[in-house]
Amino acid sequence: MPNFVKNLIRVLIFTTSLSILFALHGKIVFYDGTYVLGKVTKVDESSVYIIPVGLDTPEGVLVGNIDSLNMENGMVPVLNSNVKYFYQGGTFTPNNDDWMASNIQKNYHEHINLEEEFQTLNDPKKHWNYFNFSLLGGIPLFVANSLKEVEPSPREGQMADMGPNIGINIQFPYYPVGPVDISPGLRFMTFSYKADHLGDLKALQIGTFTNIDLRPILYFFPENLHLTVDAGINFNIATDLDQMDYNIDLPIGVTSLKDETYSGPGIHFGSSLDYYLTNIPIAFKLFFNANVVPQTPPFTSTFTYFGNVGLSMVLILKRNTKNNASR
Repeated sequence: MPNFVKNLIRVLIFTTSLSILFALHGKIVFYDGTYVLGKVTKVDESSVYIIPVGLDTPEGVLVGNIDSLNMENGMVPVLNSNVKYFYQGGTFTPNNDDWMASNIQKNYHEHINLEEEFQTLNDPKKHWNYFNFSLLGGIPLFVANSLKEVEPSPREGQMADMGPNIGINIQFPYYPVGPVDISPGLRFMTFSYKADHLGDLKALQIGTFTNIDLRPILYFFPENLHLTVDAGINFNIATDLDQMDYNIDLPIGVTSLKDETYSGPGIHFGSSLDYYLTNIPIAFKLFFNANVVPQTPPFTSTFTYFGNVGLSMVLILKRNTKNNASR
């Protein structure tokens, strides 16, 4: 008797292992639109046996409750609570009692990418966990004294003529570091200013930055609203420089600015309030930045700064994994 029990247990284990081995990914859709994903081990005349995602053992679902059963190979063994194909041990067998099975199978097909859907359910990533690309536009609001007009300009004390800032950001996914999330990135941004004592400068700023998301600390914020701070280093180079016919005080020993060029390092730091849209891979950032840049020749070894505010539209570089699209 003990040997009989042992052999019976072995047979049951072997049978169960065999069914799991030949299981196929499938999706059971119920009449209310809900569904279950998992590995289908068996389909018979009364039930579908499936190992749901996250579980280890199969569960039976009555055929009468099932609108459709869609398999990863495109088969639809169950439709409208009717069993069109039996399945066991990796083999599909037509239900010959239903003469409409083959015709319905040809005319009904739901394209599902089960591998991507399983990945989405088991590893749901938020928008901020992906690479992103953004367009930004800003307007300078305040400047250092060195960017204000001086005597004898009729605009003495007023801010230099500052052009708008246009740029792009390329940002990596956020990674948890201690109590915050950190993301590195690249920035390309234009800036310009014109003043009687400085000349007319148009320049391009190329830099790297680190963005720190405070959302893990500010957990009481809505999930899609994030407060961030960032800082970075950059290099600035002139795209156009005109210093002729301006009242520029030349230092001793400098007689002409004809051959002078503009370039040099700088830094920027600031903050932003980010809002991620839920259903589409788009976000908007309301930002404030302080930019430290070199002055125009012959004072490029001296720095000045300006602060700007603006809006950035972010495109989340997320692959579309929406399923159930008709072929």
